[in-house]
Amino acid sequence: MSKLLYYDLRERIIRHAVVVLTNLFKKIPMELDLASLYSIKSFADNVKKHYKEINLLINNAGVAFPNKKRVETKDGFEVHFGVNHLGHFFLTNLLMELLAASSNSCSRVVIVTSSLHEKGVLNLNDLNSVRTATRYNLYANSKLANIYFAQELAKRVKSKNIRVYACCPGWIYTRLFRHSFKWYHYFLVAPVAFFFMRSPKQGAQTPIYCATEPDLEIETGLLYRDCMHYNSRVIFYDNVATKLWEETQNMINKIIK
Repeated sequence: MSKLLYYDLRERIIRHAVVVLTNLFKKIPMELDLASLYSIKSFADNVKKHYKEINLLINNAGVAFPNKKRVETKDGFEVHFGVNHLGHFFLTNLLMELLAASSNSCSRVVIVTSSLHEKGVLNLNDLNSVRTATRYNLYANSKLANIYFAQELAKRVKSKNIRVYACCPGWIYTRLFRHSFKWYHYFLVAPVAFFFMRSPKQGAQTPIYCATEPDLEIETGLLYRDCMHYNSRVIFYDNVATKLWEETQNMINKIIK
């Protein structure tokens, strides 16, 4: 009962916030393709032209092609790693100056990962998955990279008054895995998914919690699920986080001179 009341209260807050924000702020659409480093750079340059600060950045984009042959980004990166991790990594770093300039008590970066990160493996010698990863693990690998990115980013920007949070939204009934099934599978899966998966509104609760909860200002670099700390079954290593950061930056530097 308390959980239902909690969600109901939060939904009322969200509905009210949408009305208030619509009246207070102007929404400006900007084109961004996370599968292209040049598109990311163009987007970031455009943001810098219009804004002096950023208070909140939520990295929520994601792709999943588990039943397809190898798919690559426009820059030749395996698409799960390229979009889900590398694209967010590049975007966040390009916007770092504006995040550090926030007039709030602190700015926040929320990185949306998945519980499937516990199935992931990072091969630092083959991050582009040319040789080692099976197509079924590529999504999970990218979600594991998300958490390592959040941990390393938190260490690097703490002195800049930027807080970083990784979060698992849960199994949500969206079109993320639309490439995983044939069209007729949806007629079989949809009734079951309706009862066991979360709605997009329910799935948004933990990202919103990380983005807005005042008590989280004293925390950074942690993982959350169901609006609370989540202890992953993965053992994380600082040296892996640092190495992933360095290798990711090297991959970007080969494209963006």
